[in-house]
Amino acid sequence: MGAIIAHLGSRATGARALASLGWLPAGSAAASAARDYGPLHELAPGVYVQRGADETASTVNRGAVANLGVLVGPSGVVVVNTGSSAEHGAALLAAVARLTDRPVVLAIDTQASPDQVLGNSAFSGRGIPVLAHRDTAAFMHEHCDACVADVKAKADTDALAATRVAWPTRLIDGSQTIRAGGRTIQVLYFGWTKQPGSVAVLDVGSAVLFTGDIASFGVVPEAQLGQLQNWIDALRDLQSLKPAIVVPGHGAPGPARRLEQTRSAYLRGDGLMETVEHLQLPQFRRWALYEAHHRRNVHFTYLRIEEQDLRN
Repeated sequence: MGAIIAHLGSRATGARALASLGWLPAGSAAASAARDYGPLHELAPGVYVQRGADETASTVNRGAVANLGVLVGPSGVVVVNTGSSAEHGAALLAAVARLTDRPVVLAIDTQASPDQVLGNSAFSGRGIPVLAHRDTAAFMHEHCDACVADVKAKADTDALAATRVAWPTRLIDGSQTIRAGGRTIQVLYFGWTKQPGSVAVLDVGSAVLFTGDIASFGVVPEAQLGQLQNWIDALRDLQSLKPAIVVPGHGAPGPARRLEQTRSAYLRGDGLMETVEHLQLPQFRRWALYEAHHRRNVHFTYLRIEEQDLRN
């Protein structure tokens, strides 16, 4: 990680218009709307985000609840996460085509979540390679049929009905620095964190960090699959990179200090039912999906802690 940190000697100040980095002002919307999936907001020169809805997947939002990234380089475009359906992926590609005539040369799946990878087929169908960690591909093969069925149950739309799972085509085994579209990009892997194979993506030139679901700002994440100590350590390591802007998997982009808030969300245990009933995180109660995810997170976290104690 030291070499990565050293590589960030010069960071762009882009996205001053983020208004204290708490939210994206209306005037910063760039480029275009991906149909009705939302506009691409410019965070730094050539770096855009399409915001997901801060809510659970539904027929209204068509499962589009994750943030997607677009990095426009001198010779091509890299997309970070492909969307919630084949339609969403195709609409994102159309938005990129309205933004620039440079080709999309790579898509990156930060993890195997349906709101982030079900647009893969729109990319692979056009011959665009999709990069992911090998464990993400394995997780998709093992779980994607079930997770797609779950999303369709919550957000049953024509877009999802026509969506098929498309696997990543370019697999990595650890952190890598790559050059794509004329931009230098670091794909950062910290072991099993939120999910096996979860990665973050750092655009070196702008110092904009896309964390995938390793971080979530203002939206309570689902933690039941997480390896908490690795996850907490990864948040510390990401903060140490001192990124100019952090784009979480869910929630509004913000400054690096918000990674510490996410890190502080992880839980203690007293006894399973007492913990579930009484452990509260008042500083996060106003975050979206608190009621939906908090009790379940505590339940699974306690069981994982108990399992580790028994092994020790």
